[in-house]
Amino acid sequence: MSPTNEFQATRNPRQPGFTLIEVLAAVFLTSMVITFAVSFYIDLANLSQRATARTRENLQAASALDRIGRDLANTAFWVKAEEADPFTHPWSFQAESRFSFDGSDTIRFNTRSKSPGEGTFHDSDLLQVVYQVTSEEDGSLTLFRWSSPGLPVAYEGGYPSVDDERSFVVSEGLGSLTLRFLGSEGEWVSSWDSSQLENSEALPIAVEIDISIWNEQDSEDWNDEDQQHFTKQVVLYQRPVDLNEMIRKRDEAEAEQSGGGLAANQRGANGESSSDESDPNGDDFFGGEAADPGSVAECVRSNWAACVERWGEARCGPAATATSVPVGSFGIDLSSICP
Repeated sequence: MSPTNEFQATRNPRQPGFTLIEVLAAVFLTSMVITFAVSFYIDLANLSQRATARTRENLQAASALDRIGRDLANTAFWVKAEEADPFTHPWSFQAESRFSFDGSDTIRFNTRSKSPGEGTFHDSDLLQVVYQVTSEEDGSLTLFRWSSPGLPVAYEGGYPSVDDERSFVVSEGLGSLTLRFLGSEGEWVSSWDSSQLENSEALPIAVEIDISIWNEQDSEDWNDEDQQHFTKQVVLYQRPVDLNEMIRKRDEAEAEQSGGGLAANQRGANGESSSDESDPNGDDFFGGEAADPGSVAECVRSNWAACVERWGEARCGPAATATSVPVGSFGIDLSSICP
């Protein structure tokens, strides 16, 4: 070896590069960065999934609350006369519990939620509505809505089957459905039955609807307090209609105006028909809207006693408000009361 080469070998004993420690340090730092990035994206994905699930739950609960609330807000009720047979009175408001611990989860009532169809025949906006829940194998609840147009022929107790063709699913995967009712004295009660109430307004002042969504992950260690609840209160603005009381007040008002019948007798002496003969029930009694000649309202109002005897006040009342529906297109034969 020449002196020059020997000098260079002594001066540069190793080739340039990284030591093993440097490589291990680089691998460690790179794995830390990758682990942090992957963990960040996993957490972000989980947050996104939870937000999506929560939004879906909110929409599901809001849809169910809105559906029940709209029907309840239009609740209609006709007060039964004291002398009437309760089994011929089709109006009712009932609620009871099957799965709920502190309220009702099954309810039946009449509502004016149906949109009348277009055409020459009379189409009532009344509906019979039933909401009820069934329990599934995983412990969740399914909410069903049953409806039937018009009123039943007579009082119908119980509830229709969820397999009825008029039932459909409103919401699935519910954790609970609870209905509570505000009485006339300001107390909240867990159930309601208008056929059993005495000296009551027959309808609650308001209804509170509480819904929770079923969480399958918590099914083994279920705790209702851990579930998110969605609540809505619906005020029943349409109070029960008491025809007997309205007729009594009308008769008293007419008696006061006539001065004990003196004015009516004077009109009879002059050959003029009294207001009771020409319009025995008065337009003011039925909301002040005059009935068109030949309409269902004119027929029923002029033959009120015969109509009540034939069909009852619960059915004659709504018919007396059909001021522009011709008798011939009403869909019900009124020849038995109308001459």
